[in-house]
Amino acid sequence: MLNSRKTLAIGIAVCVVGIMAVSTAKAVDQVNTIPATGTFTFTTSPGIIPAWKTASIELSAISPASLTELTLSASERLEMPVVAKTGSANALAGGFRLTNTKTREVVNCLIPTLDTKALVLDCVTIGAGTVWETTKFFFGISAIQYREVTTESGMRTTTFTGMTFDIPDSATANFFNDELSTTVFTTSVTVATGTLEVTRRATS
Repeated sequence: MLNSRKTLAIGIAVCVVGIMAVSTAKAVDQVNTIPATGTFTFTTSPGIIPAWKTASIELSAISPASLTELTLSASERLEMPVVAKTGSANALAGGFRLTNTKTREVVNCLIPTLDTKALVLDCVTIGAGTVWETTKFFFGISAIQYREVTTESGMRTTTFTGMTFDIPDSATANFFNDELSTTVFTTSVTVATGTLEVTRRATS
């Protein structure tokens, strides 16, 4: 009788775990990628561009992203269009490039994804040849000051303002420094501020 009870208890436990696994899988499957529009704006913090230029590091945009020089603040502003949304992850078009103008070494940020829940901006990079590397965290989001949601005519727009970006850890700083033969990248400064506006079809 005791063995029968143990077997029953084990069977029930296995069923519960199985149900939980199926429920979790269904929950994951429900996070679909949907079309979206909008703009992500990334503006370098005061002092960043002068420091990079002193180290021969140049920031440039990869189309359809665009770069604007802000001469009064010695900053630069990247604008990247939003093209899709998967949960809290926002897919951006284009990207940006960091170049050591002396050595011609390059770090590309391709297929950028800005995740407002994971608080990261990650990118796919490509090396000197044609070998694709794994997705890398480029910048962490240390703060989001304000979030606003509006719905009109069946479309929902979410706006994030007061976003603050930094290099999240020493491994990421070392990646930039090693790839670009420099020492200018550090975790101790705010790299940029930003805003994100995303519009997509409203769902119930």
